[in-house]
Amino acid sequence: MDILPMFFANMENIEKNILAILIITLTVYVLLSIIFKLDTNIDRYLILVLYLLVLVLGLLRPDQQYFGAVGLYAWNPFGFISDIKGDTLSLIVMIINLLIFLPMYFLLAYTNILKTFMTRLIAFEVFAFLIEYLQAQLKVGIFDLSDIFLYNVGFFIGYVISLPVLKVLGKRFENQKMKGDM
Repeated sequence: MDILPMFFANMENIEKNILAILIITLTVYVLLSIIFKLDTNIDRYLILVLYLLVLVLGLLRPDQQYFGAVGLYAWNPFGFISDIKGDTLSLIVMIINLLIFLPMYFLLAYTNILKTFMTRLIAFEVFAFLIEYLQAQLKVGIFDLSDIFLYNVGFFIGYVISLPVLKVLGKRFENQKMKGDM
């Protein structure tokens, strides 16, 4: 719980803590609802909205550390490789960039807003490019192709991981529908 507030740099401490507690509480509620088979469409939309809110607030926070070295745009899609050589903080940032979009495919599929893999992929790509573009335009970060590359790797890993989970949940929904039809 102490980690989440540091991502919201432009908010006062009490606001960050209240927001962090609210997000964590709602997320735990929805995850428990899913586990105990009590979730509704509203719960599914809620967890997707919370996830997107954390992404937007976390990725559009002020971060002035890179502007001097590379400017507002970094066009090398493999720039993270040179960054991580001998720099532990860059390795941590690389891992975070891999992990932050891991749940996106599952959440898009679970809410069933977008029906096909291709529409989910397009929505993800638009969101990822928009976040990077906004970082540069708002001068709270840089537009970094290596970040987009890492986001994509994370998204596809999340896709592979979510397939068996979605299959199990799909069977659960089918069983619930069959019981409801009787």
